[in-house]
Amino acid sequence: MSVFVTGTDTGVGKTAFTAWLLERLREEGLRGAGYKPICCGDRHDAELLLAASAPGLTISEINPIWLQTPAAPLTAALQEKRTIDLPALRDGFVRLRNDFDFVVVEGVGGWIVPITTDYFSSDLAADLQLPVIIVAHNRLGCLNHILLTARSIETAGLKCAGIVLNNLGESGDLASATNADILRRCLPIPVLENFDLQSTTIPQPLREMLR
Repeated sequence: MSVFVTGTDTGVGKTAFTAWLLERLREEGLRGAGYKPICCGDRHDAELLLAASAPGLTISEINPIWLQTPAAPLTAALQEKRTIDLPALRDGFVRLRNDFDFVVVEGVGGWIVPITTDYFSSDLAADLQLPVIIVAHNRLGCLNHILLTARSIETAGLKCAGIVLNNLGESGDLASATNADILRRCLPIPVLENFDLQSTTIPQPLREMLR
């Protein structure tokens, strides 16, 4: 039971969702680990995943590569004159997968964010061969971003397990009220709308994504 969590953009709630999912699965008696292969800027995302994961892990196991420039990994690596160790990203996941019941991998930014000039976040998900959950900000314009991401996931030969629509505390308009229904009409996959960080149970649509 391992999944790759991607977003339609940065700042759409991937980390909050990933940490929440880790906590709920732990409450059900599973030993889980969050995995943030690359952090750019501060390390706050990795710290949240560490706190939500089973005890005994270190921040470096959760996040093997930390670039301190707040930019895309390729940009940050060029600024810091560093080479990103791609095998380390894959090896870090394998170690966690061997030691835990499940691993939730949080990608960096969106689906096609460049890690190197010829290796993208999507390539990492493909190397790990994980089903992918898309997290999106439920707002006007997100349908295009979600459908493009879902199609790209399928083109990569991966399973798009489902979509999580995060309202980020905003009041609804016509688009946010109808996006979930439109997505269900366009894609034969589960859609979780009105995701609530305060919920203490895993909604059925999300359980379907984790099968």
